[in-house]
Amino acid sequence: MFKVLTFILFETEERYETKSDEQLITELKAGDEQAFELLVVRMRMLILTYLSRHRAIDNDDLYQEALILLYHTAIDYDRAKCDTFKPYYLRLLQYRIIDWIRKEQNRLKIPLISLDAPLSGDKERTLTEELGDYTQASPESVSIYNELSAQLDPVTLGLSPLEYRMAKHLIAGRTLEEISACEDRDERIIRNAYHRLKQKVLGHLMR
Repeated sequence: MFKVLTFILFETEERYETKSDEQLITELKAGDEQAFELLVVRMRMLILTYLSRHRAIDNDDLYQEALILLYHTAIDYDRAKCDTFKPYYLRLLQYRIIDWIRKEQNRLKIPLISLDAPLSGDKERTLTEELGDYTQASPESVSIYNELSAQLDPVTLGLSPLEYRMAKHLIAGRTLEEISACEDRDERIIRNAYHRLKQKVLGHLMR
């Protein structure tokens, strides 16, 4: 994002100002690493203004939801069905906000369960004991991790389109050499993307 922002402020503004939202989306679908970041820069104030109407909820969390929605909406956008992207996205954002508020209200009604509380019907055993020791990775836990990894959103992790595709390749069990062939990219580029992906996933898990 910083790179894009400095580009907008100090370099030529031709790309940012003259290209429409729809053109940026086309470039994003083609694998342009900066097209989505430019779209976020362009839409950010509009999203924040829209979210500010809902003061009863955590706008930071909802902003992340809005960015996730922006990414998926851009990827799935079909210009044949809707000529202009912005009102189409804002309508979906409104639906997402309503759904978010409903889920949050339901979540707040659910009582918290202590890990040290005894299990129902077994006062000698707690939930912590039932869960067991997961410090050692078993094949089952690795499988679960892969399923969770598939659900991690590129916006939440700050992934570029290449890094996001890299994650999908890795989850599919491909080697770096196979990924290089699939992406038609130099192996050095793929290896660098792999290391960036590892750092971002690690940073997410350490939060």
